[in-house]
Amino acid sequence: MPFFSYTARDRAGQQAVDSIESNSQDAAVMALRQQGLLVLQISEVKAAKSDESTFSLNPLDYRSIRLFDVEHAFHQIAVMLRSGISLLDALEMTRKHARLGTRVVWKRIEERIQQGGTFTDALSEHPIFTNLTIQLVRVGEQTGHLHIVMDQAADEMISSRKLKKKVVGALKYPAFTLLFAIGLVVFMLTSIVPEIKKLLKIMGKPMPPITQALIDISDWFQANVVFMSVFAVVFTVSFIVFYNWKPSRWWMDRIALKIPVFGHVFRLGGTVLFCRAMGLLLRSGVLIDQALKTMEQLHGNKYMASRVAYARKKVLEGSSLAEPLEKKSGYMELVLMMIKVGENSGTLDEMLEEMTTYHDELLQQAIDRLTGMIAPAMTVLVGGIVGFVYAAFLVAMFSAAGGSPS
Repeated sequence: MPFFSYTARDRAGQQAVDSIESNSQDAAVMALRQQGLLVLQISEVKAAKSDESTFSLNPLDYRSIRLFDVEHAFHQIAVMLRSGISLLDALEMTRKHARLGTRVVWKRIEERIQQGGTFTDALSEHPIFTNLTIQLVRVGEQTGHLHIVMDQAADEMISSRKLKKKVVGALKYPAFTLLFAIGLVVFMLTSIVPEIKKLLKIMGKPMPPITQALIDISDWFQANVVFMSVFAVVFTVSFIVFYNWKPSRWWMDRIALKIPVFGHVFRLGGTVLFCRAMGLLLRSGVLIDQALKTMEQLHGNKYMASRVAYARKKVLEGSSLAEPLEKKSGYMELVLMMIKVGENSGTLDEMLEEMTTYHDELLQQAIDRLTGMIAPAMTVLVGGIVGFVYAAFLVAMFSAAGGSPS
């Protein structure tokens, strides 16, 4: 017996997208009318064509679904829904044109809807879809504007990905340069300096103070290299364990917001995330307590997430949103002031949208400044290390040759 996907409106005026199993399209329409539904659109869910590609020579096509795939698919589905195509047909076409590794997810979503579940229920079964996305889709199903919220959800995923890329990119360069400097020091102290030491001993000349200092550092490092290696491994493992333990993660994330220079970037990143996602949820019609619950789950910084949870608790008790957030939430002060203004004027969603644009620009400026400060500092650090080693060697060579170093 074939399935038919339909869009209908009930007696209360609510629009719903669902599917029904029936012998024919006319019988399906009659069955829906008996349920008190006014059918706006109905079409048969056709079986997949046999020419659907099931093999690819590109191994990357077999990767599991990623956020980039979801962004692209949501935009496609939104366009098809605006064109009058039913949700199930849109999902089927999305699956057919998706990468091989992603098709299993879209297939399961189709099957879940065909079994009587909602689109929201189907998405909830897959962790790739964030709570924010699910909340927006739920609103879209309830209001009948699914194509609009799917576009909004895709745009939000793109913005979140770019925000994460900005913050990670700001930390990537200094982390790489620091690791390079550490590796360079280890290489010189274990490989180059011992050879210099042998050469100078063969010459039998007294070593200048700078050269002797370099050799003493190399000897100390080689004598303690095992201890330092064990310490580095223990420190790394301990950091990972404590970072994944909720109580210590809370404290680590709180301290991160107070680190000079870097803490400002983290605060701006959390502020942009809160303003953009919270504003989008409120504009879409999500209640403020549900929006705050979603924000709590979106925050990567557990300290900020705990302050959002505290604010939600206070809002449910009758408090305003601005008051609990003002108590060391980690957000930028201007946002907290504008939230209070938005609540008083009834334009909180508009205020949050403006604050998103403003603080996103500040975040980009802060990242540019951070990169501009770190690049010369790391250049000086690495250059100083190499220069110290070569200066010690050249001074020793000059001394050995009979000159008097000045």
